Amino acid sequence: MNNKVGYTKSTVAAETFEPFMIGEKQAGEVHWLTQTNSSSEPSYSGLWRCEPMTFEYEFPGDEIFQVLQGSLLIQLDDNNVTLQAGDIISFNKGMKSTWTINSSFKKFFVISNC
Repeated sequence: MNNKVGYTKSTVAAETFEPFMIGEKQAGEVHWLTQTNSSSEPSYSGLWRCEPMTFEYEFPGDEIFQVLQGSLLIQLDDNNVTLQAGDIISFNKGMKSTWTINSSFKKFFVISNC
């Protein structure tokens, strides 16, 4: 995507979502705000939503997100993190985790350093 106007706008009420795939398994849906930065390098942001399920996820870049709705448990090698609406968190690239979505979930995310 080449953003010639210098900004991209969307809304948390966005209804245009597409399947989010981890390998061959669908893990929720994503509404992309950006997929590249101003230098045309990979950098992702948008809304992600998911119904209750469990899946493995390796962070493809440094990821920061805010939980907008729902709750989840993220299992890491050395501890577990429980998140709910309002929480903001960051994870380093390459971390391996298992996500357990407990209730209808939505987050706003930014992934850099891919």
